[in-house]
Order: sequence, then C-alpha cells, then structure tokens
Amino acid sequence: MKRKVSKAFVYLGRSAIHGIGCFADCDVKKGEIIRIWDGKDSRWIPTAKAHASPQAHLIKRFGIRNHGGYWCPKDFLRISTGWYMNHSADPNTGSDDEDVTYHALRDIKAGEELVMDYRRMDPRHDNLSRDERVPAAAAAKKVAARKKPRRR
Repeated sequence: MKRKVSKAFVYLGRSAIHGIGCFADCDVKKGEIIRIWDGKDSRWIPTAKAHASPQAHLIKRFGIRNHGGYWCPKDFLRISTGWYMNHSADPNTGSDDEDVTYHALRDIKAGEELVMDYRRMDPRHDNLSRDERVPAAAAAKKVAARKKPRRR
C-alpha cells in the first residue's frame, strides 16, 4: 500500500514519559508516513567492535541492539529526531520495515508525543533494558532469558 507522507515536522521537547521526546507540529492522519529518521545518519557496528569502542557506553545506551551488533548514530553530535523517540506499549507510530520508515498507527494531534514500541525493534534483544523503568512483562522476559544457558 502506498502511504501519503505527512506534512508534519518532528520537533524535540520535554517528555512526560522520559527526558526528551519527539512531537508532531501538526495533525497527522492514520497511515501517513512521518519523517522521523534520516536513514543516512545511522551505522551498523558489530558487537565486538562496539564493545571495544571508546564510545561503547554511548553505543550500548542509545544504540538499537540487534542480533550481532547495534544500529547507532554515525555522529552522536548530529542525529535524527527519531533517536529521541520514547517507548510506549501503546505506540502511535509503527513501521512496516522495522527500519527508518514510520507511519501513524492512529490519528495524531499536533503537539502529541510520537512513541514507538521498542520491543518490536528486534525479537532477540530487549531494547527496553537500558531504560530506567522496564515494564514488568519485559523484566520477566529478561529474567527468564538469563536462566537459559547460552550457546557458544
């Protein structure tokens, strides 16, 4: 299905969820694409290289954990607004490609915070674990995962 691109710009503001968040500057209709990410500002870093990096703390804290490594900003000084998007178990944005193209899951009002479900980023890794508050379901999943022996 070809989606219409919203005219909304995303701006950063104080979030009631956590720190800074992304907000729509005008109403967005359900199904419209929201330009949140610049696909050119992210890079893939394999796990070993990420953990050995002088910026390992930034990569682990802000990168998106996937099997074998992290997606993170090319430059932590110049990043897309999407890197500031907060988690919600009831998101108003979603992605068909689980990449950089996000669309409105419902009508979004101007000034409303744009949120996504971090649990949909990668089924093998809990991208919520780096946050201060982890929902009970995600925390239980982490505990169960720790009890399983790891294969090498």
